Amino acid sequence: MARTLIATALYSSKGKPVYCTSKKVTDDQLSIIRKTPREELEEIGFTFINLNSYDFPNIRGYAIFF
Repeated sequence: MARTLIATALYSSKGKPVYCTSKKVTDDQLSIIRKTPREELEEIGFTFINLNSYDFPNIRGYAIFF
């Protein structure tokens, strides 16, 4: 099954995710994704993959695929 990268998110120093979207995702679509609970997005087919850096342990985030 092929997946499409929707966005990546890295946590800011305040703990809030900062999103970087793919070119296929509009600002309106990202707004909906951000407002929808993660569990609900997973139920409809989105996949979240944690991103961690071994070299920089304070850098954390995740990638969103559909």
